[in-house]
Amino acid sequence: MEREICSIVSNDRVAKDIYKLVISSKSIIKEASAGQFLHIKPSLNYDPLLRRPISICKADLAKGHIVLLYRVCGKGTRLFGELREGDCLDIMGPLGKGFPILKDKKAAVIGGGIGIAPLLELCQNLNSPDIYMGFRDEVYFVDEFIKHSDAFFLYTEDGSRGSKGYPIEALARNISSYEVVYACGPKMMLSKVKELCETNSVECYLSMEERMGCGVGACLVCACESSEESYYKKVCVDGPVFNSREVKFDDRYER
Repeated sequence: MEREICSIVSNDRVAKDIYKLVISSKSIIKEASAGQFLHIKPSLNYDPLLRRPISICKADLAKGHIVLLYRVCGKGTRLFGELREGDCLDIMGPLGKGFPILKDKKAAVIGGGIGIAPLLELCQNLNSPDIYMGFRDEVYFVDEFIKHSDAFFLYTEDGSRGSKGYPIEALARNISSYEVVYACGPKMMLSKVKELCETNSVECYLSMEERMGCGVGACLVCACESSEESYYKKVCVDGPVFNSREVKFDDRYER
């Protein structure tokens, strides 16, 4: 883990409340891998006090650039949205456990909404995985994924782009084709992916999203329930990527 003051290359709005942030890094980028995250202070003063965890979307080692995709949803991310080229961010990272890159297995990658963010670097490192993506209505960033796959399935809840419905529907129809599935998105989707894969004996890795305080396993804010009885895992250090059999979801997601 490194701490680095990184300068902003660009910070562009790509959809309603969704931004693509590109930063320049000399040290963090050398260790970054698919599925890890950065812990970022949106300003160089003490307000807000806590850092924000943002998944690594893409790491371009040749340029020294890290791409982040984030949604503006609170005070910290609103400050991100106000940043411009040349501004600086105080960053710790890369943090957490990323995706295992299983190039010898036929893979499917499924993402929902802003959960697509950590999946781009993954797709770039796999051998042409089949990609399933779902959005509520407005679609963004899909062109970045399409070029890494020969089979791309797009769903929107309102049917305005791609097929109407949810990507888990298509994945369920094709599940017998895969040896491993990678997923990130809403907990309801992750719960269904976990059930689908385990029922069909398909290896599965889930990237979990939780609120974080410290990012290094000390504060316990990001604890999630483990499949082991009466035991919790810390998303920031044990994850954010878990084998699906390591975690469980409460009843409201498993219905």
